[in-house]
Amino acid sequence: MKSSTDFKRGTKKRESDADSGSSLRILSYRLLNNHVQFLYPRLGGVEKSLKQAMIPIPFEVYVCSIVFFSIIAGVIGLGIGIVVSLVVEIQPAAFAFLLPIIAGAGMAQMTFFILQMMPKINIKNRQSRLIDELPHFLGYMATLATSGLSLEGIFKAIANENSNEEIVKDAKFITRNIEVMGMDLVTAMTDLIKRTPSGPYAELLEGSIITVQSGGDLKEYFIATGKVQLEEKKMTMRKSVDSLAVMAEMYTILLIVFPLLAIIILSVMAIMAPTLAGFDLMTLMNMLTYVLVPFFGFLMLFMMDSMVPKK
Repeated sequence: MKSSTDFKRGTKKRESDADSGSSLRILSYRLLNNHVQFLYPRLGGVEKSLKQAMIPIPFEVYVCSIVFFSIIAGVIGLGIGIVVSLVVEIQPAAFAFLLPIIAGAGMAQMTFFILQMMPKINIKNRQSRLIDELPHFLGYMATLATSGLSLEGIFKAIANENSNEEIVKDAKFITRNIEVMGMDLVTAMTDLIKRTPSGPYAELLEGSIITVQSGGDLKEYFIATGKVQLEEKKMTMRKSVDSLAVMAEMYTILLIVFPLLAIIILSVMAIMAPTLAGFDLMTLMNMLTYVLVPFFGFLMLFMMDSMVPKK
């Protein structure tokens, strides 16, 4: 087990990494804000994605950091292209001259595209985590409502949990809006709904507001919603089991049947000819054993990990 000293060191390291990243973004904003303002209207979708992904970075700062890191990537690509052009004799000479420009432009465009898509990727990850956590927290919320807590008290109780789960973070966000920003409960929850991807969790928040405003029973609402979410969770698990059955068949074909048949076929062909399409048969067998089979194994593990629910 890690000691408290190791834990503190790890926490300080993460904080220093976050501070260094923030410093670079602030530097990019100071350098480029006046030069990239024409991009703000064109990248309006990024602002909405930043809010829904709960990324605590202002829109203008994030756009400036995208351009800043793209320029750095372009310079690195340009340098790599120049080194390759000098070390490797590339023909024709015109392509050797254009290679650094192509490499720099390609690296810059790729970095710009990836950083622009990162908030959308975070939204999908956040949405999947919320869907996984929702059935478990609905039972907890129903229990808290049964004990007589109001909706505000329920969110404050969840916010006191020592956890990194998304719903706990959202409860802390609502509590901060109420206690620090001076918002009322409905306004704080409405602000959170605007920052939440559409789906069952956003519907839960909207339904909670309607239940409170209409004087309904929160306990019954959470119990009924929890039953629906549990049924959907069961259906998702059944689909995952069916998908894993298909993956088991693919595993048998790619990692058992195919290598055996390929080795048998190559061994028989080696009796008649030592090469196939210019390749030595022993080389092909080695590639099959040490390249294709591990690649298929890694691919199967990656696919199964993405298909199995984490909770």
